[in-house]
Amino acid sequence: MKRFFFLFLFLCVLAPVVAREVAATIALEVKNGRKTVIAFTLPVNHTVFWGAVKEDTLHNGNYNITLTQTQTGFVDIRVMDFSIRLFVQPGDDLRLYIDESNTEKPLRIEGNNNAGQEMFTSMELPYPGNMVARYKKDSTAALLEKHMEADKKVRLNIFRILYSEKKIDKAFMDFMQMNLDYYHASITSEVISGKFALTQLPKDHPQFKPLFPADFAVLWEKLYKQYPVNNVAALQTFGYNGGFNLYAGNYINGYIQWIRNNSKAVTAPGWASGMRETFQTIQSNLSPDVAEYMEAEILFTEMSREKNYTELLKFSADYKRRYPQSYYTAYLDPLIKKADAYYAKVKGDFTTEQKLIPGYAAIDSFKQLMTPFLGKVVFIEFWASWCITCKDQFDHENDLDRFLKSKGVEHLFISVDKQLHETEWKELIKYFNLRGSHIRANEKLLKDLSRIFWQGRGYALPLYVVISRSGYIVEFDAYRPSEKKKLYGQIEKYVE
Repeated sequence: MKRFFFLFLFLCVLAPVVAREVAATIALEVKNGRKTVIAFTLPVNHTVFWGAVKEDTLHNGNYNITLTQTQTGFVDIRVMDFSIRLFVQPGDDLRLYIDESNTEKPLRIEGNNNAGQEMFTSMELPYPGNMVARYKKDSTAALLEKHMEADKKVRLNIFRILYSEKKIDKAFMDFMQMNLDYYHASITSEVISGKFALTQLPKDHPQFKPLFPADFAVLWEKLYKQYPVNNVAALQTFGYNGGFNLYAGNYINGYIQWIRNNSKAVTAPGWASGMRETFQTIQSNLSPDVAEYMEAEILFTEMSREKNYTELLKFSADYKRRYPQSYYTAYLDPLIKKADAYYAKVKGDFTTEQKLIPGYAAIDSFKQLMTPFLGKVVFIEFWASWCITCKDQFDHENDLDRFLKSKGVEHLFISVDKQLHETEWKELIKYFNLRGSHIRANEKLLKDLSRIFWQGRGYALPLYVVISRSGYIVEFDAYRPSEKKKLYGQIEKYVE
């Protein structure tokens, strides 16, 4: 009997632990079963943290996702051309069926709140920043508010009908109410923030506005009182930040800035000073839970740009000190390790294959730049330290370098970075081991390059160009290094 009692006690203790391990499940079935990539973002301690995205491969048309207790809430799934939005509660067992041949209903969802899940997925909810143009003609705050409330009502009424028909439960309805409240508040704040930003431009800027409309200022204040940034529950919604801290970001970098301007406060210049001030503003104005979330979002976004690593490592160390138990640290740590590896690679000298063009700062035209290369085929990569796509292509440099050397083709990298980023430009050459000739274009050369390759309209990066032995531009928009077979065939035409 005693033995039975201890076994019973053990099972009672174990049961809640097991229950916490698996809170909900999502099963995906794709009818054609072809191999494809699936990307999904699960909640981090119930919040929508876009840095938590995970990619995997769908091999046989089936994929299972298991959610723990802290991962219930808003779930985003991307597979093939489908973008699926779900609100997952503890105990849910959702089943998703994709059949592209079914033109009427290619996606079907079974399980709790399935009618609401399908509506949430099919509803058009673009990134809030992309919605600003829709409200461009709202010349007064009253018109903007009326227009926004009307749009929200249309979306919300769909879920109210489902709720009245008992097709969704109260938790799902409450989620959609808050989600749409903050989604539309985010758009409203972005519209108003844009008007305020015009008053912060240099006075000689063609879009400069001397006054921030008083009625929009009043609406801004009303908005943040009605839908507080310091609402931990709102961190669980798709609408709070739109993926880029839009609502809270406009509060910290726009609304608070306006308050400070009214009190004659001065903003510190420079990126690091700006970041420091941003974190100080967050810590002074947001509750600890919201501040922790906001800082993690900013650190993840900024470190993903692979820029300003020195300062970001300091901010990251301070973050980990202040939030030692943060759920978000697990997603920051891989980026921190990457930053550490970056400095291990860039502290040395250039290799013999990483060649800065002598006197590059004095080269003022494309013709002057290309003169030493006459008689050789040249492959040019236009890039910049801020261009993420450019850096993604650097993963293919080893194969490209071997091919170009085998064909006797010169490899030229032209950076359009400004002088402010001179150090970072040189560091990235070392970090990515970019073998070839390098130049950072000065202002005169930049204008000449823009005229030749972009019709004087700035710079669309990355850009790849092939120059013939005679010095003519024979490929104005060559294939990317990742498109190896096509690019190599393109280059080979001019080396034979």
